[in-house]
Amino acid sequence: MKSPTRTKYPRVRAAGSNEWKQTTWDDALGRIARLMKADRDANFVATNSDGATVNRWITTGFLAASATTNETAFLTYKVVRSAGMLVFDNQARV
Repeated sequence: MKSPTRTKYPRVRAAGSNEWKQTTWDDALGRIARLMKADRDANFVATNSDGATVNRWITTGFLAASATTNETAFLTYKVVRSAGMLVFDNQARV
């Protein structure tokens, strides 16, 4: 049985293309950050219809790994929740 090959470099595929192109980590992480910020800016809900502060972002979610330390899990939870994400699950439950 052949073991899977680990991806060493990020790749990106343009919309409508079937070709993946290698990119740099800086470009890949910058693109992810820009797309997440654009989605959060467009869909963040600060208050509900009654005017109560809710600070939620439900159009993006996060799936965490199950094989991490408690410290890593705690920090992941804090980062995801501080961004306003409500859709947050753990791989151990899937």
